[in-house]
Amino acid sequence: MKNAKLRAAGLAALSAAVIFTGCGKVNPNETLVKIKNGDASETISLGYANFAARYQQSMYDQYLLSYYGEGMWQSDMTGSGSTLEQETKDEVLNQLEEYYLAKAHASDYSISLTDEQTKAIEEAAAKFMTDNSQETLDQMGATEAIVKQYLEDRTYYSLVSAAAKEAAGADIKDDDCWMRSFTYVLFDTNGKKDDDGNLVEYTDEELTNLKAQAKSLSTSEDFDGDVEKLGLSTSSYSYLKGETEDSTMDMSIINAAEALKEGEISSVIQVDGAGYYVLRLDKDHDTDASDNKKESLESDAFNTLMDSWKEAITWTVDEKVWEKVKFDSLFKAVEKEEASEETESTTEETESTEESAEDSDQD
Repeated sequence: MKNAKLRAAGLAALSAAVIFTGCGKVNPNETLVKIKNGDASETISLGYANFAARYQQSMYDQYLLSYYGEGMWQSDMTGSGSTLEQETKDEVLNQLEEYYLAKAHASDYSISLTDEQTKAIEEAAAKFMTDNSQETLDQMGATEAIVKQYLEDRTYYSLVSAAAKEAAGADIKDDDCWMRSFTYVLFDTNGKKDDDGNLVEYTDEELTNLKAQAKSLSTSEDFDGDVEKLGLSTSSYSYLKGETEDSTMDMSIINAAEALKEGEISSVIQVDGAGYYVLRLDKDHDTDASDNKKESLESDAFNTLMDSWKEAITWTVDEKVWEKVKFDSLFKAVEKEEASEETESTTEETESTEESAEDSDQD
């Protein structure tokens, strides 16, 4: 095994700071993906996809390797029946397809890279090449052309996804994302844990006491103060105003919240299998939660659009060629001081580049 240091690139898309162990090469000129997009026929090389996969691997290695050990890539981490290596490679292929489609539809949003953005990408790619040893570049399958393409494709994806989400947002009405928020206390009636960690059912007297506490809180004039006096804990929840179903919260609680004005406290709500709930409506219109809901709807709209783009092309992967990409060498984080310095530098340049991209898109 050989060791080589892979320094962080100067742009967001390649902010790796890792140590490489091992070796292994693929033929970068082999065709991995054949694309039929209308009358156009295009391809994606194994070299490009290999670089994207190994880069993604390096990101996971930095955060997961110390927890799961060197055998993690050949382990079924999610119980899906596939190894982490297989799942990550599938993720990368999907990512590359979406990069391709975003770039192919850039003209739909009058998007093209500015001279400034192109220059930034070229400089970042060149810096990546000069910051790393030839040995490391060879092991990663990195060439300046591949790194440049990778950065360019990611930039197009970022710009197109932002533009598509903004377009979708124009059709989202206030009622579609009007979120109300409440604080609640659950008096759990399922039982309590004994000293050995076993669940012990409440006695009738204890259940009566819990219900009395819930009743007392429901008539409180100082909700937060009484919660503290009773030694209780609260939770918060936001829901869509007027919703008729909720994937998380029992609808009896949502219906009770709907009947409240801001600042009002509900009566005791009994939910089978859970206990007694008492809630206070904090915000009739939670603007932060509403903004998050709108962003979620915009993302859903973009995902639906992306699915339609995928259906319009033929994307054929040569699985035998893809099998040649293996995560049989590992990337490990460098010493903390160096990683911290490089990450800080990379983050600053990232934010500058992304702001430039957004400003140019708005122009």
